[in-house]
Amino acid sequence: MELRYLKYFVTVAQTHHFTRAAEQLGIAQPPLSQQIKKLEQEIGAPLFDRSSRKVELTKVGETFYVDALNILNNVEQAKAKAKQMARGENTEVRIGFATSTAICNQVLSVMRQLREYFPEVNFVGVELPMHKLVEQLKEKQLDIAFKRLPCYACEQLEKRVLFEEPFIAVIPSTNPLAQRKHISLDELSIERLLLFPRETGPALYDEMTSLFTHRGIAINSQYAAPQLRSAVAMSQAGFGIAIVPRSLAEHLDDSARCTEIDDMPLVSQVVVAWEPNNFNHQVRKIIQRISKYQDGHI
Repeated sequence: MELRYLKYFVTVAQTHHFTRAAEQLGIAQPPLSQQIKKLEQEIGAPLFDRSSRKVELTKVGETFYVDALNILNNVEQAKAKAKQMARGENTEVRIGFATSTAICNQVLSVMRQLREYFPEVNFVGVELPMHKLVEQLKEKQLDIAFKRLPCYACEQLEKRVLFEEPFIAVIPSTNPLAQRKHISLDELSIERLLLFPRETGPALYDEMTSLFTHRGIAINSQYAAPQLRSAVAMSQAGFGIAIVPRSLAEHLDDSARCTEIDDMPLVSQVVVAWEPNNFNHQVRKIIQRISKYQDGHI
């Protein structure tokens, strides 16, 4: 099926008239009618009801019109993007955010400053689980992503560490430990801890469970939270104590308290990651700009 058939079909559908459609297309009316008949033969059903003076779509035609219009629009968008790239004007950069970084103040600060520094760029953001971010980076559906380490799936990606932060305890206000500014890991051995399922973040899950097992701290999978961020919400609801990177507790209300863990050896690194073979010049410029964040010069 040729694209020009779709264009002919859509024009007739929009004008409801073969003669007017032919005038818009710059061709004679008889060849247009012949091309539409060939299209109908290829599909195996009539697309237009020609029984009245005004040409109307059949039920099959109505369905086909939606898809044909989408195809033509996608082709035009693809042509426009290709022309932009040929002129060095590709302005769309697709950014992914791990759920645990999407509301982090430092990440949001980086994005605000990038927006100011690259006003011509159309930043398109999505929030996805860690493994989905990696998949889309490798498939070039995303250009860069803000993620957390450790992450097994990230090993083949290029990464730049933005900052690291300690893990803290988010404790329900009704728990006596919430009145403390500092606690130790041993004090958590008799508490109900909230942890996410391993598939959410295998590397971090393995590090945390190894640490807790070594310190004699039991994890009850009955109280698993689907994400680090939802562990905070569950703690606020009184389900237990969440162990999360400090930035996830930036927006706590009075239902829970943020408490330092003095002997916590684990830290979380927030990184920007990208596929090594992404040669989009705009993406490279943005990565170079982000790399200055550690020096405070972004």
